[in-house]
Amino acid sequence: MNRSTIRRAVAVSLFLVVIVVPRGFAQAARVFLSGTGSDSGDCSNAATPCRSLQYVIDQAAPGAEVVVVSSGGYGGATITKSISVNAPTGVIAFVGRTITVNIASTDTVTLRGLSMNGAVFGDQNGIAFAAGGTLNIENTVISSFANNGVNDTASGSSLWVHNCDFKKNAVGIYVSGASAVIENSRSVKNTNVGMYADSSSTVAVGNSVAEGNSTGFYANATGGTSTEMIVDSCMSTNNAYGLVSNQSGAGSIATLRAGQNIVMNNTIANLFTVFGGLISQGGNRIGGATGGTTGFTGTVAQQ
Repeated sequence: MNRSTIRRAVAVSLFLVVIVVPRGFAQAARVFLSGTGSDSGDCSNAATPCRSLQYVIDQAAPGAEVVVVSSGGYGGATITKSISVNAPTGVIAFVGRTITVNIASTDTVTLRGLSMNGAVFGDQNGIAFAAGGTLNIENTVISSFANNGVNDTASGSSLWVHNCDFKKNAVGIYVSGASAVIENSRSVKNTNVGMYADSSSTVAVGNSVAEGNSTGFYANATGGTSTEMIVDSCMSTNNAYGLVSNQSGAGSIATLRAGQNIVMNNTIANLFTVFGGLISQGGNRIGGATGGTTGFTGTVAQQ
């Protein structure tokens, strides 16, 4: 066999390798999820959506959008990159398992329009924010998880909650070591706390409701940490305790600042402190048939 023949044989062999070896799917900027979909392909075609939340997230590029195109149950997921999951009005995106968010400090995750219920599988948390930059939760219902509806222990992270409901969990929203803004949301009939700011956190709550919990709004600091909770234009009613500030351990500082709130008919105490600070910023309406009218440790005049 001469050299020319050998070169032609090598070229043919390389060509066959190229056409036989399958190409992997490129991650898509927009992927689609459906209750009647199938976990195959790259999920980038709305006509052939995928079936499970974890699979569709794995096919998506960092920063991509997951669009839920029809109602269904989609399972839990672990998210490790920037992404948006969007279930539009009229679509029920049911999730019965934990969604874990474990992202880099520069990443942002948005979860929008989910219906989460932990009653069947008994998972501890609805959304577990374990590490990362920013988590946005919008228009979502989280109920019946054994521990926390939202469990934010991502040190130094930012949590934003808008127009969400937290029902029948142990704690509606729990934040530790992070900052959070919660607005237009409701925490109802959780067995422990409606909205909980724990050690080294800064939590601002506005235009929200805590009703039927053991404690409505709770600021807590231990082990020399500092916690600040701002509760503004909110309602805390029919809980055992309305607003609570607790601190323990040398150097610990817990402060709950309350302004323009309705805190009424909480069965044990509307206002309660254990060494913590409970500061009135003015405009609060405290009282009702039960719970008393006293308990602020200080007042700051409105500016």
